[in-house]
Amino acid sequence: MGGYAGQILYIDLSSGNIDKKPLDMNFARENIGGLGFGTRIYLDLIKDHPDFDALSEANPFVLMTGPLTGLKLDGVARWTVGTKSPLTGFWGDANVGGYFGARLKFAGYDGIIITGKAETLSYIFINDDVVEIRDAQKYWGKDIYETTDELTADLKAESNKPGQVVCIGPAGEQLVKFASIINNKRHAAGRTGMGAVWGSKNLKAIYASGSGGLEVSNPDKLKELKKELKTLYEESIFIDAIHSSGTPAHIDVGIISGDVPIKNWQMTDWDDIDDIGPGAIEDKLFAGHKTCYGCAVACKKDAEVKDGQFKIEKGPSPEYETVCAFGSMCMNSSIESIAKANDICNRFGIDTITCGATIAFAIDCFENGLINETDTEGIQLIWGNAEAIVKMTEKIAKKEGFGALLAEGSAKAALKIGKNASDFLTTVKSLEAPMHDPRTAHGFGLAYGVSPRGACHEASLNFPVEGGSMYIPEIEELAVDIEEMSSDGKAILNVACQDYGMFFSSCAVFCNLGATPLNATQAVSMVNHVTGFDYTLEEIINIGKRVWYLKRGLTNLFGARAKDDFLPKRLMTAMEDGPTEGSVPDMEKMLSEFYELRGFNKDGVPKKEVLEDVGLPKLAGLIYNS
Repeated sequence: MGGYAGQILYIDLSSGNIDKKPLDMNFARENIGGLGFGTRIYLDLIKDHPDFDALSEANPFVLMTGPLTGLKLDGVARWTVGTKSPLTGFWGDANVGGYFGARLKFAGYDGIIITGKAETLSYIFINDDVVEIRDAQKYWGKDIYETTDELTADLKAESNKPGQVVCIGPAGEQLVKFASIINNKRHAAGRTGMGAVWGSKNLKAIYASGSGGLEVSNPDKLKELKKELKTLYEESIFIDAIHSSGTPAHIDVGIISGDVPIKNWQMTDWDDIDDIGPGAIEDKLFAGHKTCYGCAVACKKDAEVKDGQFKIEKGPSPEYETVCAFGSMCMNSSIESIAKANDICNRFGIDTITCGATIAFAIDCFENGLINETDTEGIQLIWGNAEAIVKMTEKIAKKEGFGALLAEGSAKAALKIGKNASDFLTTVKSLEAPMHDPRTAHGFGLAYGVSPRGACHEASLNFPVEGGSMYIPEIEELAVDIEEMSSDGKAILNVACQDYGMFFSSCAVFCNLGATPLNATQAVSMVNHVTGFDYTLEEIINIGKRVWYLKRGLTNLFGARAKDDFLPKRLMTAMEDGPTEGSVPDMEKMLSEFYELRGFNKDGVPKKEVLEDVGLPKLAGLIYNS
């Protein structure tokens, strides 16, 4: 079959054992790829003992590509990682772009399963058939950029083709709970603390180089589809916007609807918003276009600050989420300081959403007298203090002083600060919400609440569908007029977005940006032309449904219950003016309807018979102890 490399690597860091297992094509057809593979394998590996700590060697780590990864097509360069999250304690995963997934496929592997803990500081070297665990002492303590450059230079001579590095920085080494793993200095598995898990395993990096290629089952049909999509992409307003301005293009749209969170979600309008918008980024930061493997969309940008206290070398420009997290959330109108905070996060390897949101939470605590300058070591954590925001970002990354507390994430920090600190949280399941306000689109609130990994706009396709950037006419529940500031019909919308979304972005691993113009017929056809499996739309929806229940079931297995599905007080407080005036999601209504549709019990757990019906009897047995 086409699309697959045909092997999965199993690497036990404790014993040093490396196995190359052929990919079973029946397994491939049943699970497609990405987290479809990863979650099934992860479930098998944890056996009957799910109560391990996320930072223990008992926690397996799965890294998986999709059947399209490595092909020269728009919006398919992505790959996935997953494991128990050290930030939340529940299932955690992340979806990554860049070049590493392609190089891993060219080396002959569809994914890597990592277990155990290395005795010494290590990295994994992959060059076609050669797979080794090597000493990484030389690179320990070095940041993402240094590690990427030095490891690439050191290994270039023994590689058959150019290699790609994915690595952690000092934050991952020091077990910052929201540490990232990053490819090519900019493509981050950002959320839920994947980098801390690598740090706990003494794993600094993976280097992959390969001389192989990928076959396509029906090249003539794929060629015809590419012609069709060329016109589609050329006419797409969305693609034009993200090519021109990257993801920050959403600021100009989002501020009109009330989607952009301001002052830690307390406002929907701000006089200084243009100072951090796409125009300001173009004028003050822009230093070139970048892209992922084989993708012509080129939504990535470079930035440079040539002088001043926030000077940075040419490198990754802040994305929309980062601009809002360090900008509007903190009332910070200095786009240069936002670029500097982004640079720190990229170099040290930490999630910009959690970091910026946690600083905004800390500013709220400071402004309300819960913490003071003694706690923050003289740093004035007040709204709009750009210098303080950058300083605290660095302290978090280095796990220094008050930064060490914030390095646990805002939910754990609130417990230690005490008093009414929890009033200022924006977390669901201890994961800080992304920069999209559920008061402007109530389905976002339900999506955040029931997401297996916590508050997340990428856990399904609810955000692009309800937000209007994606249209799926072939699925009845997704081909309806959507009233955003209403809770009616959002449960059934979420279910449909989850089931199709698991196929789209978790298993086939389409990009939720670069593949946005595709309808279901085009997306399924692409997978079929590449793999030769001839999926029907009904079949891929059923596969997606099973993967969603598996991810949700893992989070339930790790302890999540109905109480964890509600939004925090800050996100449920109505605005007194602006575009979302008086609008609040009716979480009780939506959750009640969602639980019934999904076959949950009152505790928010899928019923045993429901799990068995979707093909997850082992998970049902673990959850219900039978």
